[in-house]
Amino acid sequence: MGRSDRIVRAVGAWFFLIVLAVAAAAVTIALVNKYQYGPETEVREYFQALQDGDGSKALGLLNATVPDSNAALLDGDPLAEAGKHLREVEVSTVSSDGDTTTVRADYLLDGKQASSEFKLHPAATQWGFFTVWDFDPTTLPTMSVSMPGSTAVDINGVSVALRDSSREFAVFYPGVYTGSYTSPMITAQPQEVAVSDAAKGTTMKLTAVPSEQLRQQVDQQIHDRLDACAKKDSLYPADCPFSHEFAGRIQDKVTWSIKEYPRPTVRLGGKHADQWSLPDSRGTAHIEFTAVNLYDGTTSKVSEDVPFTFRGTLQVTRDKVTVTPR
Repeated sequence: MGRSDRIVRAVGAWFFLIVLAVAAAAVTIALVNKYQYGPETEVREYFQALQDGDGSKALGLLNATVPDSNAALLDGDPLAEAGKHLREVEVSTVSSDGDTTTVRADYLLDGKQASSEFKLHPAATQWGFFTVWDFDPTTLPTMSVSMPGSTAVDINGVSVALRDSSREFAVFYPGVYTGSYTSPMITAQPQEVAVSDAAKGTTMKLTAVPSEQLRQQVDQQIHDRLDACAKKDSLYPADCPFSHEFAGRIQDKVTWSIKEYPRPTVRLGGKHADQWSLPDSRGTAHIEFTAVNLYDGTTSKVSEDVPFTFRGTLQVTRDKVTVTPR
């Protein structure tokens, strides 16, 4: 074999190796572009930020604007609690036209199958090979929370104030938000709301229930008020719900007692749907006195039951209730 043949073979071998290297580099660049810099990677990172409770990272990745709503649920423990319900996240590209790529995330949200779609676009190139993707700009969805009769609510473990018993909160998606409330006066059973769509407004409605302590305080204040009325030596006790019509003369004292106390059912409603009220309730007082006959001076014992109606208003705070007779 001549020297020229060996040179040709060597050059051919080097050329083949160069082609293999270029092909391997192209494959490597394509794989890195897809799995490290691709749009699916951005979506995976966004989901991880939700589960980590990293609101600033999630907001930056999503390229989202926060609406003019309360932002208490957008970071930390409330966000991590919302993301804790995400399981089995699978990310795939649905469509791509070069300028916009649609990526869908399929997942279990609180044990139920759900999905969300995200639109991304090429934003820049690193090192001339790798495409950097950004989410298309969007606005975070909102969740309207209401609980008539309360000025606060607990959502995902954080206590937030309610204005006029309702408020809107900005939320990330997907996630599960759990509202509840417990105080000495009021409780509300937990309610869960799953958010999976950026364009879909969600609502959370909690039902406030008076606690046993509230009912006891109402009963005690009514009892105290009526007991004070019963101590008054008068047929017409001032500022009291009961009285007795009698035109004759009385000897000695008038004695009142409460035979049956009213037991009003505390409820929401009346003039204002978000305020606590006391419906009118019936009770019975008992009166005893000695009546003097104006003609012959004889006396007789009067002992009668006197039905009455108790009317009052109610003011409820976190740990106190105030009954005001009217």
